[in-house]
Amino acid sequence: MTGFHAAFDRALTGDLEPLWPHLEPGDRTLGALAVYRNTTIKGRIDALEANYPTVLQMVGEDWFRAAASVFVAEQPGDRPVLVDYGAGFPDWLARFEPARDMTYLAPCARLDRAWTQAHLAEDAAPLEAREAAALGPALAGATAALHPSVRLFWFEWTAPSLWLAHRYPSPDASLEWRAEAQGLLVHRSGAEVQARRLSRAEWVFLDACRLNRPFGVAAAAAQAASPGLDLSALFADLIALGVFTSPSI
Repeated sequence: MTGFHAAFDRALTGDLEPLWPHLEPGDRTLGALAVYRNTTIKGRIDALEANYPTVLQMVGEDWFRAAASVFVAEQPGDRPVLVDYGAGFPDWLARFEPARDMTYLAPCARLDRAWTQAHLAEDAAPLEAREAAALGPALAGATAALHPSVRLFWFEWTAPSLWLAHRYPSPDASLEWRAEAQGLLVHRSGAEVQARRLSRAEWVFLDACRLNRPFGVAAAAAQAASPGLDLSALFADLIALGVFTSPSI
C-alpha cells in the first residue's frame, strides 16, 4: 500500500491529517471524501446483510442496518473484498447492548458465519465408500481428515433448530428457543452448502476426526457416547455426506 492509499484509508475513518500532504484541503475534497465514505459504509452494511441473512430475518431490516452501521464504524475492515466481511460480527453481537435480551442472535450469527466459511472453503475430493472399504482393517488406524468446508457445533440451546428453520425453511421447522442440547454440521458438497442436525454420537465421532484422531479412536468415542450405537450405519451415513477426505495411513 502506498503512502497515499494508507492516508486515504485513514481518512475514511475520520483521520484526515495524513491525507493533506497528498490532497488540497477544501470543501470540494471534503465533499468527495464524504461521498466515498458513505458509499464504503453502505457497501459494508450491504455485505453484512448478505453474510448474515438469518440475523436479518430475525430482527428486520431497520434494526439490522442500524446495528450494522455501528459495527462498521467500529470494525471497518481493511480488505476490499466484502464477500468475507464481518468475521467479528457474532462476537460483537454478543456484546451489543440492544441485543442483550435476544440471546439467540449471536449463536445464529455464528452459524451464518460458518455457512460463509463453508462456501468459501477450498475444494477437496471426498472419501468414497469404496475407498474406505478397500483399506479394510487398516482404516481403524488411519488418521481421519475432515473436508475443509466442515464446521461443527454443539450448543446447550436450540440454536441449530432455530437457525435451520430460517436458513432452510420446512413446514415442521421449530422456532422455539429453549434449553436443549443440539449439534449441527455445516459443510459444502460440490457447490452447495448443506447443514443438518447431529446426534451426540455423530458429533463426538466428527469432533474426534476434527482433532485428527484415528478412525478407530473416533469410533470408540462415539460408542461410549451412545452404547448400542450402530457404528457401521453412522460411518456409512457420514461418508455419504462427503465430510471426509482420504485419510493418512
